[in-house]
Amino acid sequence: MKDNYYIGVDIGGTNTKYGLVNEKGEIIFSGSFNTKSYSNPKDLVNDIYTEYINKSNEQHIKASGIGIGAPNGNFYSGCIEFAPNLNWGENIPIANIFCDKFQLPVILTNDANAAAIGEKFFGAAKEMNDFVVLTIGTGLGSGIFANGNIIHGKNGLAGELGHTIIKESNRKCSCGRIGCLETYVSSRGILQTYKEECASNGREFISEEMTTKEIYNLALNGDKIAIQTYKITGEALGHSLANLILILDPEAIFLFGGIANAHPILIPTIRETINDNVLLLFKDKVKILPSALLNKNAAILGSTALFNLKVIRR
Repeated sequence: MKDNYYIGVDIGGTNTKYGLVNEKGEIIFSGSFNTKSYSNPKDLVNDIYTEYINKSNEQHIKASGIGIGAPNGNFYSGCIEFAPNLNWGENIPIANIFCDKFQLPVILTNDANAAAIGEKFFGAAKEMNDFVVLTIGTGLGSGIFANGNIIHGKNGLAGELGHTIIKESNRKCSCGRIGCLETYVSSRGILQTYKEECASNGREFISEEMTTKEIYNLALNGDKIAIQTYKITGEALGHSLANLILILDPEAIFLFGGIANAHPILIPTIRETINDNVLLLFKDKVKILPSALLNKNAAILGSTALFNLKVIRR
């Protein structure tokens, strides 16, 4: 029996990754592009197409379809709608752009949904029906499984945990509003927290080019300001997750994305904050875990698994 292959595309605010994946979840080949260097999504799609054609011809493999995970990706319309971390405009018909170029069927979903689907089919959630995957990077997203189904919502836009308002924040978000959770729980949020903590403790901020990985390494080496930065981040996320747990009662919450690599110091704070803020009957009921696909292109895998989901597109 001939294997089917699908192209998975993960469009992020910083980088766009793609891969050709077989039905076992094995990535045959992949590539990466700097999203910020493209002012027009058609140019990005053209470059992905050119690279894909060259690599697929070398391996004599052709894809049967394309799955895309993108910020504010609407499963029903096939459009990226009002994505604050992209600079392509308000409503981008990205599924049609890929379809026209590749001449293949295309399914789009939110990037966090794609990561959650990847966790379900290829990660640690294979036996779970109720769980949440948080994608923490340039922004913060959430993919939600309930009763064995991914939640798209009425308008195809469910899962915007990063843009829920928190009392800890009076920061302006990239979406234009004030006080979003993402202003604390994201790469930009962590850098801002570290900068503010440096100022309040009389330390000169090292560099505007500093990364969250450098702050994490400082925390591992006992730097008090770096440790406090991740404590503040974990507490902000834990407060919001306590509310989410009361609503969804999930079996587990998985951390995915670049910031999730700091899970050894984030998870204890998140877990403690959750337990301090949920009803007693929920205490220690929900597992807080790093994604089993951390640093393994879960969003690419999940995007291709869209073709295996029994879902209805409107």
